[in-house]
Amino acid sequence: MKIIEVRDLKKEYNNGFVSTAALNGISFDIEEGEFVAIIGSSGCGKSTLMHTLGLLDRPTSGSYLFGGKDVFTMSDDELARIRNKKMGFVFQSFNLLPRTSIFNNVKLPLVYSGLVNEKEKEMVRNALDSVGLGNKMNNFSNQLSGGEQQRVAIARALVNHPAIIFADEPTGNLDSVSGQNVLELLQKLNDEGHTIILVTHEKYTSEMAQRIIQMKDGKIVSDAKVIDRRFAKNGLIK
Repeated sequence: MKIIEVRDLKKEYNNGFVSTAALNGISFDIEEGEFVAIIGSSGCGKSTLMHTLGLLDRPTSGSYLFGGKDVFTMSDDELARIRNKKMGFVFQSFNLLPRTSIFNNVKLPLVYSGLVNEKEKEMVRNALDSVGLGNKMNNFSNQLSGGEQQRVAIARALVNHPAIIFADEPTGNLDSVSGQNVLELLQKLNDEGHTIILVTHEKYTSEMAQRIIQMKDGKIVSDAKVIDRRFAKNGLIK
């Protein structure tokens, strides 16, 4: 089943004098359970595309269906509800509250859902267990390593059982070992059925995906399946 369908998607920024096209006619579908990497150099439009797909920004024109529903017809409140209940986000900078426990950081999305305390606690514990941090839920986030902080951010993205997880340069602030661990965690989550969209400028990072969409100047220049991620990681698929 298709979770994302976009046709001729365009996004322009206008400063009053000059109009700049960040997305210039993007079209593709993403199926439930796919792991898709969107790659390209800085300024190619990949982060704008992720923000648009994640309902953090509205496109200028085109068509975007999320779960078969037209996002152009939705109010800001409806978009916010979908972001909270259907989408999880992982960013390069972690975006954790530094003097707050891991438990309360992961709980944040549930605050907006209005869930009761016992159900809330169970969901947070399950999310932290899934990233291997169930034994550190009472630690403050600034007591953790960078790799552990990113795993907390992934747990926070997972806590509402979203339909899709967006990861924007999730290894950008990590050393190579921690970055590899985060990528393997995303792959594990995908193997368990989560839809993952990974945005990155690093080719080795994208090779964890099943499908690689390459962008340049606001357009898609290639969209290819990775037949076997083991081959991709060994450099056998170019």
